[in-house]
Amino acid sequence: MSFLAELRRRNVIRMAGLYLVGAWLIVQVAATLLPVFGAPGWVMKVLVGLLAFGFLAALVFSWIFELTPDGLKRDGEVGATQSIAPQTARRMDRMIIVVMALALGYFAVDKFMLAPGRVATAPDSTAAPADPSSLADARTDSSANATAAATAEPEAKAKAKAIVRGIAVLPFDNLSPDPDNAFFAGGVYEEVLTKLSRIGELRVISRTSMERIAEDKLEVGEIGARLGVSHVLEGSVRRAGDQIRVTVQLIEAATDAQIWAENYDRKLDDVFAIQSEIALAIADQLKLTLSPALQADLSERPTQNQAAYALYLRALEERNTWRGTEGLKAIIDLLEPAVAADPDFLQAHVLLAEAYGRMNWTNSDPDGSYADKARKAVAAIVQRWPDHPQSQIAQGQLLYNLDREYARALTHFEAAREQLPGDIELLNSISFSLKQLGRHDAYLEAARRAVELDPESNVALDELALALLRTWHLDEAIATAERALERFPENQNVPYVLMQAKLARDADPKAVLAISPETLEGRIARFVLGEIDALVPPAGALPEQATGLGATLLRVELLRLAGRDSAAQAMLEASAQDISERRALLANPATSSRDKTRSHVNLAYWAALSGETAQAREHVAQALNNPPSGDQFQFHWMLSSAERTLGNAQIAWLLIEPYAGVSINLSQGHLRAFKPFYDKVYGKSPSYQAYMAKIAGEKR
Repeated sequence: MSFLAELRRRNVIRMAGLYLVGAWLIVQVAATLLPVFGAPGWVMKVLVGLLAFGFLAALVFSWIFELTPDGLKRDGEVGATQSIAPQTARRMDRMIIVVMALALGYFAVDKFMLAPGRVATAPDSTAAPADPSSLADARTDSSANATAAATAEPEAKAKAKAIVRGIAVLPFDNLSPDPDNAFFAGGVYEEVLTKLSRIGELRVISRTSMERIAEDKLEVGEIGARLGVSHVLEGSVRRAGDQIRVTVQLIEAATDAQIWAENYDRKLDDVFAIQSEIALAIADQLKLTLSPALQADLSERPTQNQAAYALYLRALEERNTWRGTEGLKAIIDLLEPAVAADPDFLQAHVLLAEAYGRMNWTNSDPDGSYADKARKAVAAIVQRWPDHPQSQIAQGQLLYNLDREYARALTHFEAAREQLPGDIELLNSISFSLKQLGRHDAYLEAARRAVELDPESNVALDELALALLRTWHLDEAIATAERALERFPENQNVPYVLMQAKLARDADPKAVLAISPETLEGRIARFVLGEIDALVPPAGALPEQATGLGATLLRVELLRLAGRDSAAQAMLEASAQDISERRALLANPATSSRDKTRSHVNLAYWAALSGETAQAREHVAQALNNPPSGDQFQFHWMLSSAERTLGNAQIAWLLIEPYAGVSINLSQGHLRAFKPFYDKVYGKSPSYQAYMAKIAGEKR
């Protein structure tokens, strides 16, 4: 008997067919139901893996065993007169027919009942026909587009192959008669972006980058090539009284062909439906599969109250331009009446809680009242919406801004990202938390993803350069920092990253003075290179506030090491105002634990330089009793500074030795470049001498 015939006799082929049809049906049903119950993505992967493993097991089982009237027996033990394989085959045939009927039934339901929900509904019968010419840059009709696509240059086609499926949404033009309605057009635009970013299959460029792109006035093809996206969406908003018109068109970037356009003429109350319809229509045009749960999420209406929504949009507009404490107070003044008008407006509650917490973060909360408001607001959000991703975000922001509990904050941010995969602000929160926790590899991964979604952002490039630096990708860090400086010369953080990367790689103090002469490293470089006079400020000048008290105290120490005692003493006395402020913070019950610890380490260094040994030791002890969370290098550096000034070289070195060669702030290149300084302050430490001897010929 041939092998194929033996497979048929043992019903192995029938088992394979029955199993495959059944497995397909299980996967389809699971793909529909799992998102409804909020199951994480790994559940589907595990299910598919188990079904694949089960397929092999089923084939092996059907080959080895046969069903008999006496139960399962090995095939070799069943005689020809005992075998009921033909009857089993007929039963399996009937089972296959039943399962296939179920599969076809499911396919019909999905095709004709569920699939239409994935497509944006058409505007109502009163809507005007599509009029793409109302956009600033009208496109030709579909036949002309087809001709343009057919005659596109080979270079454009080659570029299109390298483009990922993504969309760049240009800021919507405000065509309203009243220019004050610009905030409304911006709000519609922001909400469309937010809804699109919830579609995990789609890469959506952030608002920050798109606003910068709009300033450059690029053609659609140039936008696609620069941002690496397949499509561009243009739109406009006109509001007159309670009537609005939103006009949009979707353009294929590689061919500049318009593939969809629509006008939405509605009452103001229907603005949320328009935003949802645009997102669903784009998903349909780009052939994206949306689960029922995601469709419901995209159709969610944030509020029923138009007055509350208008206040919320103005708060968003204020938030998009950082104005420190003044801006935060403006946001609070807008959102407090918004949530009073509609207590069910979740997004407004979350934004208000964030503003309260940021007031505390920026040290603009002397009596702790904003911190109390933030905690109460978040508690109310969690009680009312315990499973909503916005609730997770609110909890994460509270833990990050107020409590500095970065690990717990990260847990909440990551939970929210399951449902908000393209939210750039949420991704930034994850990135910042990982940075604070010192999880540098994960921080780099998050920073790279942020640049993908926000490629024209000052902050995104800044964070990527720093993440590359902290993971010792020095050449790439230097290249990224130089690119960031070229595009954003006003950035104050990138020069520091560039300086640290060059210092770690080249061990050259001259590079420090060429890039960041006023940093801590710049002070030490001046000492090493003999530029002592540059450490002395002009007559009558106070210490530079921009570099902080720590930099001033280091300069005092360096002047003393250089024998310039009078200049050092004058500078120490000039820091009296800063010292008074630190003492006031310690005396204030509302001062956060983090700020108290920072004050103790500064005062410990100052007391040591002032010869107040007992005071210095008291502040060191107080600081060690409450070490900060997150990156602790600066904390231990300042304590080490106090101890070395007190003459305890071994203790001082042991405080920072764990960072030597590990932290970029104390790289081997840094230690070799500034060896004359470190020899003076730690030279009496045996541990320091042993470490420097060890790295003499190494590079990192």
